[in-house]
Amino acid sequence: MNSPLINSDSRTFTSPRSIIEYARNNNLINLAESSSALLANNELIDSLQKYSLEYSNQRSPKFGNIQLREFIAAKTKKLYDYDYCPQKEITITAGIKQAVFSAILALIKEGDDVVIFEPTHQSYKTAIDIVGANAVYVPLKQPSFEVNWDDVQKVITANTRMIIINTPQYPAGSIFTELDMLRLQKVINGTNVIIVSDESFEQVLFDGNMHQSVCLYPKLQKKSIIVSSFSESLLIPNWNISYCSAPEHYMKSIRKILASMSEGVPLPYQMAVKNYLQKQGYDSSLFKTYQDKRDQLLSGLDDTEIKLVPSMGTYFQLINIESLTSKNDVDFAIELMEKHGLATMPTSFYYHQKVKSKHLRLNISVGEKDLEAAIEVLNKVAK
Repeated sequence: MNSPLINSDSRTFTSPRSIIEYARNNNLINLAESSSALLANNELIDSLQKYSLEYSNQRSPKFGNIQLREFIAAKTKKLYDYDYCPQKEITITAGIKQAVFSAILALIKEGDDVVIFEPTHQSYKTAIDIVGANAVYVPLKQPSFEVNWDDVQKVITANTRMIIINTPQYPAGSIFTELDMLRLQKVINGTNVIIVSDESFEQVLFDGNMHQSVCLYPKLQKKSIIVSSFSESLLIPNWNISYCSAPEHYMKSIRKILASMSEGVPLPYQMAVKNYLQKQGYDSSLFKTYQDKRDQLLSGLDDTEIKLVPSMGTYFQLINIESLTSKNDVDFAIELMEKHGLATMPTSFYYHQKVKSKHLRLNISVGEKDLEAAIEVLNKVAK
């Protein structure tokens, strides 16, 4: 389909960005992207244009538009029956990374341990390194990418200060169940451990599962910082409008960090989101679309030897390539690109050190034509 990359090998592709850029530049069937391929509602885009004119010369309130924070508080109360104070306990941030970085910089000190589950965002480690803390990694248990709580308990020491969780999980698509939350609660009981809970995909769950937010559990809530985003729920990843919710004593420290690094999220973006959500709310049909695409992929690969555990949330589906090749995930991803014109994402990029991964991540949010083409390619290579 496309000419091979000159001198291509696993050293050429060392990050998710390198795969994505190659897929874009070579017009491949692109299931490697990190963001949804679906487009935001036109009314939301039009609203941004309107507010860009109206508020182009106005600075954002330092910790976010109060009406947007009030909406978040009302949404949290409705979904999880917990009251956050929008004035003191909710803050708008410029993306999830800023929220997580601020929590780590505010609450972690040199020598502390921070527990992280892998595969995961590699950006967490950067903030941990800045403060001189130690990242302690716990791999998720395969094939379902669930937490082994016995493994977690083994790494908890007097130095453990924070655990970062992510549900639904990026990039595996697994979720924390009620039992997981109760086990987490047990792990931190009687300790000074703080939870940072990345709940960006809180509304993207499949098969009737309910999102298990930390604020559903009072003993967890009082020791947790929730970070979440409008990127996935409104299909606006480039707007970078996120937020964190936390008890006031944590939020005071987080806001000190935010005040020193940011002037706030541009007001037109906040106003557009606030206006749209107050009028329309969230579109639940969007997430049914993702589940339908997941089911289409599962059905399309049903007669192959490709092993996969159905994703429980997000718009990603992992496939196990062990039965297809003796190559590692990066080399096999390269083969799929160069011989078959299909771009997928090796999961080994989401570990802190080199691993022999046999999983590829597929972005299932793509259009019907691309998803069918990807299924055709995978059926072909699985023969």
